Amino acid sequence: SDYAALASADLIVEAAFEDMAVKTDIFLRLDQVAKPGAVLATNTSYLDLDAIAAATSRPQDVVGLHFFAPANIMKLLEVVKAAHTAPDVLA
Repeated sequence: SDYAALASADLIVEAAFEDMAVKTDIFLRLDQVAKPGAVLATNTSYLDLDAIAAATSRPQDVVGLHFFAPANIMKLLEVVKAAHTAPDVLA
């Protein structure tokens, strides 16, 4: 709940429930506190990643990281590229 505590993070993974308004609000807030170059990731499995990235001033830093559940057993991660995800973020 303390977004300012994320200011020095290199990677921030959002894992809120699947509601576009909630996710875009989170990314709007993250955009305000995350340091330049921080990777902003969403764990969405079906929402429009480009719409989530558009809530930021840095869509190139947004990527989808879809963890399969339960994550401690299903050791599989789907990396999802948005329209503007930068190559270094994708890597």
